[in-house]
Amino acid sequence: MPASIFGERFVGFRQPAWHGLGTVFEDRITVSEAVSRANLGFEIHKARNFARIDDGYDEQGRLKVTSIPTDSYSILREPTYDSPEWKVLSTVGEQWTPIQTKDLAQMLDPLSERYPVETAGAIGQGEKIFITLDAGGAEIAGEDHNLFYLITDHRDGSGALSMAFTPVRVVCQNTLSLGLRDAKVSVNLQHRKNIREDAEWYTNIFNLMLSAKDDSINKMNTLASRKITQEEATKVVDKSYPRPAVPARLRLSEGMTADDLPAVVWNKLLTDKQEWQKQYDLNVGRIQIHKDMALERYDIFNQEHPKVAETPWAIWQAICETEDYRRGKEATGGRLSSALYGGRAVTKEKAFTNAFALVNS
Repeated sequence: MPASIFGERFVGFRQPAWHGLGTVFEDRITVSEAVSRANLGFEIHKARNFARIDDGYDEQGRLKVTSIPTDSYSILREPTYDSPEWKVLSTVGEQWTPIQTKDLAQMLDPLSERYPVETAGAIGQGEKIFITLDAGGAEIAGEDHNLFYLITDHRDGSGALSMAFTPVRVVCQNTLSLGLRDAKVSVNLQHRKNIREDAEWYTNIFNLMLSAKDDSINKMNTLASRKITQEEATKVVDKSYPRPAVPARLRLSEGMTADDLPAVVWNKLLTDKQEWQKQYDLNVGRIQIHKDMALERYDIFNQEHPKVAETPWAIWQAICETEDYRRGKEATGGRLSSALYGGRAVTKEKAFTNAFALVNS
């Protein structure tokens, strides 16, 4: 988990990050102050990529090299005190435009006067910045929740500036990130340089945040409004953890015989097919483990919370807890990053959609 945070770049209101990382603050601060305290001010830059072509040798026998500009650009993170080299975060097209954290913070400062900063930090090598604002508390499905707005800036071309409404169950501190479509906003600072446009953007963001909060609370409360059968709960789990598709190379090899190919090719195909099938079976088995864990958590949740037992809310909670706490390596950024942006977040959103569908069925 600690590897998910970029260095010690995390600040939290009255409590540190996971494993004691970061800095704790006791006063209510603006987003700009949080960015400063968390050392999130490092900038990112976009630079054109060039292709190097070896173009023979000159009369002195020296290799001639030609550099040709391409249509792609690299996103570079500037050197920092603990990572002193330029870091290539990803490759993007010409239209992609970066947002510097200090500019984002200035945009969000007026909002933090009403919704104080709770946390701020960076993930990975600085490719993602996150900020949470305290939106107060509410009772959802018979339990007390702390309410937050999660604001993230994807600085590697994988996404835009986005917002999600995030309730946290007080009883277990389980973060449930609900990414509503109407709570996501893309921003390009190149087109927002005058006061009038900035003021309009602030207003739109403010209205979206209020809308997301009210809509999310209403939707989540409806999840506890009806009972579901075990079969319905199992269907939510199955849809949230779909069976992996059979790899194309396995499908294409079906029906082939030794008469169709030379012996050496046929023997190689048989060997490869065994390895492909083994890997596919492992993926299927891994998904089944996750399903079993979710159904086990569902049974435990029903026992611990009888008022909302056997409801769409209960199966959604069970899947979210499974994704937040199950073990497993992620491709980038670790478990924290995946829970907020990656595969785990996708599974939780699928679970919400599938559970919410039961309310109107």
